[in-house]
Amino acid sequence: MANIALWKDLSGYLKITSKVVEKVGAEINVGEKFALEVTGSNTAPAGDGLPVIVFNRPRIKVRGTENATPTTGDGWHPMPATVLKPGESTSMKIEMNAIGEVSKGIFDNFTKEVVASVVIRGDLDQDQFFQIDSAAVELKEEIEAG
Repeated sequence: MANIALWKDLSGYLKITSKVVEKVGAEINVGEKFALEVTGSNTAPAGDGLPVIVFNRPRIKVRGTENATPTTGDGWHPMPATVLKPGESTSMKIEMNAIGEVSKGIFDNFTKEVVASVVIRGDLDQDQFFQIDSAAVELKEEIEAG
């Protein structure tokens, strides 16, 4: 059980956000292409004697929906940065095809369609995480003027 709790705690530091960055007009219409900028971040704390949480090989998996599909297909995409240290992030664009819309009529102005499901994965750098420092020791020696 402790292993699962640790895994959940560590996975909470690997975050993902996205936004539409390229589209043809003010709205995305069925049949048009648009781009999502997906950002992966390591929100782990740094320093103060805490374990160093570093994620190697960050990658995202983009799955299409009934409203949009990635032009490269569903699957894993390596992020530009190969290492995410605490406080760092990396971004990439994913091109999408708009294939449908959920709502019609007046309610369309208040509803946003789900265009993708995105997951981020990174490999915990175990060597960094399990580095142990001893407490600092002050060494004392009498030093005389020569």
